[in-house]
Amino acid sequence: MSIQAMAEEISNQELDLPRFGSQLREIHLPRLDRSSFVFAGSGDSYAAAVFAQELSHGEAIASDPYELLTNIQRVRGKNLVIVSVSGRTRTNIKLARKAKEIAAKRIAISANQESPLSRECDETLQLRYRNAGTLTSGTVSFTTSLLACAYLLGSLPRSIKGKTALLGTALSTRSMTQVAKGSFVFTGSGVNYALSLYGAGKINEVLGSKAEAVYPEQVGHAKLFTIDKKRDIIVCISSERDKAMKTHELLRKDGFQSSLLAIPGRNAVIRSLENAAHLQQLSIAMAKKRRITECAFLSNKKSLSLSSRLIY
Repeated sequence: MSIQAMAEEISNQELDLPRFGSQLREIHLPRLDRSSFVFAGSGDSYAAAVFAQELSHGEAIASDPYELLTNIQRVRGKNLVIVSVSGRTRTNIKLARKAKEIAAKRIAISANQESPLSRECDETLQLRYRNAGTLTSGTVSFTTSLLACAYLLGSLPRSIKGKTALLGTALSTRSMTQVAKGSFVFTGSGVNYALSLYGAGKINEVLGSKAEAVYPEQVGHAKLFTIDKKRDIIVCISSERDKAMKTHELLRKDGFQSSLLAIPGRNAVIRSLENAAHLQQLSIAMAKKRRITECAFLSNKKSLSLSSRLIY
């Protein structure tokens, strides 16, 4: 079952992330200026692209691949990085093809070095991790993508302890599984906004429930008036004393079901891996609470078929 496969791949991160980090450190690509990068991707890969933008403090740019395709001059003289685990997404392949002789370099981040996308690009940074052998919602594929983006930006941590990233994740999900009956809103600033996008995607794919990501500043505007105090959950991903934490405190004080995910530590990459692990465990815990054994995106065959036609 896909939920079981997802749980297996989450567990695999304990060994796969340190191993992939070591493999990346053995690659010797020329160091490129951060401002020369344009990252693109869809779904989880778009969240990874936004992570790269925020990790670079806005020097690198993240974009939707179709938007780049329709405005290809945005990549002129830039290093275009297309994040795609499968390497088969139609728009990504078209983007790589159209960017030839416009971008300075086209780099694929993909698990498949022989994919159509890899064949269109100048270089491929291959994601290496153990696959459960069953189609499921992306976990280790996402976290290895974060490490690949960090490597390109010259921000790869010196060491990665996979066990640390998984500690205590079950504890943070208990209160949410008891009350969540409606929608989810994820919010965070900087790299935490990228993780908010990812968290919302997991709820969509695994539970088939409504979820979205917004910056903390946007919560107090129109979004606030759509949140049900009793049924909806707000997950504030914080780097300690920031806007997300202040938002959480004010929401809780006013009776909203707000949960805080605040992991200490200065290294943004390590914090992001740990946050991703928490968000993965949240969707798994919610699935178990609802006795779901198959990810929602796999259960609806008609919608899955339409999804494939839209993507591939």
